[in-house]
Amino acid sequence: MTITSSDNNIGLYIHIPFCLKKCRYCDFLSFECHDETALHQYTDALLREIDTRYEEWPYRVVDTIYIGGGTPSILHAEDMRRIMKGIMSNFTVAEDSEITIEANPATLDDRKLETYLESGINRISIGTQSFDNSILNLLGRVHDKNDALSAIRMAKKAGFRNVNVDMMFGIPGQTLKMWRDSLRQCVFLRPEHISLYSLQIEEGTQFHRLVENGTMEPTTERVDRIMYHDAIDMIENAGYHHYEISNGALPGSESRHNLKYWSYKEYLGLGPGASSFIGGHRFKNTSSVLEYLKFIKAGLPPVKPEDVEQYTQRDEMGIFVFTGLRKTDGFDIRDFEATFNREFFDVYDPMIITKLRGLIEMDGFVMKLTNKGIDVSNKVMAEFV
Repeated sequence: MTITSSDNNIGLYIHIPFCLKKCRYCDFLSFECHDETALHQYTDALLREIDTRYEEWPYRVVDTIYIGGGTPSILHAEDMRRIMKGIMSNFTVAEDSEITIEANPATLDDRKLETYLESGINRISIGTQSFDNSILNLLGRVHDKNDALSAIRMAKKAGFRNVNVDMMFGIPGQTLKMWRDSLRQCVFLRPEHISLYSLQIEEGTQFHRLVENGTMEPTTERVDRIMYHDAIDMIENAGYHHYEISNGALPGSESRHNLKYWSYKEYLGLGPGASSFIGGHRFKNTSSVLEYLKFIKAGLPPVKPEDVEQYTQRDEMGIFVFTGLRKTDGFDIRDFEATFNREFFDVYDPMIITKLRGLIEMDGFVMKLTNKGIDVSNKVMAEFV
């Protein structure tokens, strides 16, 4: 499939799959690691993948970089400097690029923050989750409330002008008051961006096992939705633009990298388990760190044949709509038609608008979820996939 785009830009995702401790709710590809030598060796491998990947895509311009995990801030400051130098030395990176690093409050210090800024990183996403110590302890976080407060203030003092704070709701045992108090604290700190995540109990996690054996009671859907709408009301009243289902930003501070995912733009993923959508293809690096290191040592892209995803054009159309509806402004069906060279309502039954009345709405050529539709977004999006 040919990608039609007005520019040559891509996003770059760098995966650091290591943490100080695996959180009790986490099903991400991440591993507990306290061995600095192992982390240093992983950095070496990542740098070799950067060299290899650049050889495949030397003509693309990188205008967003997202360093995620795991906990990227677990790396030594100089290893992060090496990674940034490797990216800058190989890829063509736009001068106005948005470059984000995820960080756990317990892993930050002045030197790391200074090194990040010196290396070109200009946005930091701090995994706070809550300002309630009992909730943080339940989640299995390695930081407490004071660590979080200190990290956010330290990042601003260091010179970061774009700080995101992750907040989580729908946590078993979390009351409405606890959630509102944490959110008020977050808004008071005035980060440029706030991400609001509803806890999902995923298979294979400690939380899932506790729910299965009856030790833990999940939050009800009703309370989860009250928490969500309370959060949206609070951040909007504080001047944040609710631009995506789970994200709000002060004007001009929307996450440009994440908007690529929601706007059907191309991105290249580096590191174990990292996904890519580039050159009309979707593929994913091997999720095994050992296999990843083996591929890299052999000078090969760390992608197994079975991890090259086979999507039909109809599949891609569903992805376009699914991700586009995550944006509160929705998507323009003319962009869909330009991308796939098909009339939108030749692909989808025009009666779908009637079927989903009250859940989606059309504003001219723009399709978007209503507030009610956001609450059942997965149900709505399933109609297009």
